[in-house]
Amino acid sequence: MNARLPILLLWCIVGAATCCRSQNSATHQTVFSGGLGAQVGVGYLAIRDEHISEEKYAGSSVCGAVQWSRFHETFGYRIWMNYLKASEIKNNNISAEVTQGTFDLVYLYPAWKWDVFGKELFAYLGPSTEAFMYYRKQNIALNPDANPDIYQSGAWLLSLGARIEVVLPLKGGFDLESALQVSLLSLGGGTGNTANSSTPITLLTVFAALRGTWDIGLRYSLLTSFSIATGYRLEVTRISSWNDILSGTDNVYASLGYHF
Repeated sequence: MNARLPILLLWCIVGAATCCRSQNSATHQTVFSGGLGAQVGVGYLAIRDEHISEEKYAGSSVCGAVQWSRFHETFGYRIWMNYLKASEIKNNNISAEVTQGTFDLVYLYPAWKWDVFGKELFAYLGPSTEAFMYYRKQNIALNPDANPDIYQSGAWLLSLGARIEVVLPLKGGFDLESALQVSLLSLGGGTGNTANSSTPITLLTVFAALRGTWDIGLRYSLLTSFSIATGYRLEVTRISSWNDILSGTDNVYASLGYHF
């Protein structure tokens, strides 16, 4: 019995060490949620577009997105398209229709790992590019003698910025995910502040045009290749150049991912 005790203790130590290695074996590459994903959501849009009115319009919206992402040996990338539609935002009894869309490409590099309550928090940081389109139309009877520009407004931005993502793996196949993306320099144009005027291309710093998004969500791995997620996204757009536009959206969403 005494002779077997050291051997038993040795096996316990080896087993514990093996268990610790398996628990800490997660890396930036294994934690990164790569693959193909689809997302749908509902939200609330509030906007002030001074080409149309200095008053705020607000109402419900729907959104959808598709995403493709992969992680190579040293970095990951994401490509996605996002579409948002608000059919009837209102100010008193006057309503408008707003359509927004984005196309994004980001590169993410492993930045650091933190210990949070005994769990590892993985962070990624990298550059982002985004093409943003905005169109608004008032839902009112049109005067055939009036210029249609007074009923419509539009803008586009092609932006360079930065994105940071963090992932906190939890127990039971759950991951807590969050991301922040901000534009820093943009080329833009759109409807001017008076009828029959527009700006084709303008170089804009972050003080004249800002696009920012913040996401936080919870992902659950159903199987090796599939996951579902739900979360919240805050999106802000501010333009103060050829026209003053300020908009914000609150969105809750659900998504399905296929990983390979």
